[in-house]
Amino acid sequence: MTYTKTIFRKATIFPVLLSMGFMFMTPMLLDVAAAPGGNGNGHGNGNGGNDLPPIPDRAILPDITPGVPKHLDIHNQQQEEWLRFTNVWGNVGVGGLEFEPDFLGNDPVEGENTKAFQSLYDQEGVFRMPEQTVWREIVSEFSFHETHNHWHIDGIGEFSVREVTIDENGNEVPGEIAEWLDEDGQTVQSTAVKVGFCISDVYQIDGESPATSLKWYWECEVGFQGIQPGWIDQYHQSTEDNEILITGLPEGTYFLTHTWNPLGLFVDENDDNNTSWIKFQLAEQGNGNRKIFEMESFAPECNADGSTPGLCGDISKNN
Repeated sequence: MTYTKTIFRKATIFPVLLSMGFMFMTPMLLDVAAAPGGNGNGHGNGNGGNDLPPIPDRAILPDITPGVPKHLDIHNQQQEEWLRFTNVWGNVGVGGLEFEPDFLGNDPVEGENTKAFQSLYDQEGVFRMPEQTVWREIVSEFSFHETHNHWHIDGIGEFSVREVTIDENGNEVPGEIAEWLDEDGQTVQSTAVKVGFCISDVYQIDGESPATSLKWYWECEVGFQGIQPGWIDQYHQSTEDNEILITGLPEGTYFLTHTWNPLGLFVDENDDNNTSWIKFQLAEQGNGNRKIFEMESFAPECNADGSTPGLCGDISKNN
């Protein structure tokens, strides 16, 4: 898919940005892929049929898409094997992805969840200014992640190891989620169980890494979180919990898939570019340890002309 969208930048508000302190957060979830639903706004935003108010025509929408999963490796801990990886979410839309917590005027309490608003602006709006939104509704929750020591937004993404299947053109593509039996005869699925993500601007889709002053969302504390147009959020392979349990998964060839918005909770311009993947081989090394061999990969908005390195797995930056 060719990246042709015009990126709308709100350059007039950078002085405001420099004078403000800001914070934010984000998350991801399990393997339940709810069917996209509409709310009568005609945008096809796939928000899960939550009966949310219609979106004004003047609203500019984000379009979040996952990049190529990278840095696959096996982490052995206490006789368990974990598949670790780096993942990215990029905003190829003309509108910003923005979440705001509802703390009801009080300081947040660690261990307690709070409502998460998604905000949409028009061409004249300024990010991080709720009074300028044209649509602002509760879509999820903020939850505190004790290991990461910051706030996440629930329901951001799904990571799964999937079987290889053949499509109508004879190509190998991701199929059903891999399942196997553990030592107790219980069925195990490979889907990552993860509470959420902290969403922020890390670097740009075109590979640029400008000054922090150009970032609208750059912390994971108790405030705004999001991804502005043309930017990437990244969770590196070294991040705690960026993993899937694969203890007992038979050797063979599989796909690791990354899916944005699996529950259809969030307003998003395009639901056709929400899944990326990498094919890999899991092999025995002969010394009791197993190894991952990366093969071909795919991301819906990764361009072959090199214009989108942030989505093609060509950038390695630990967030």
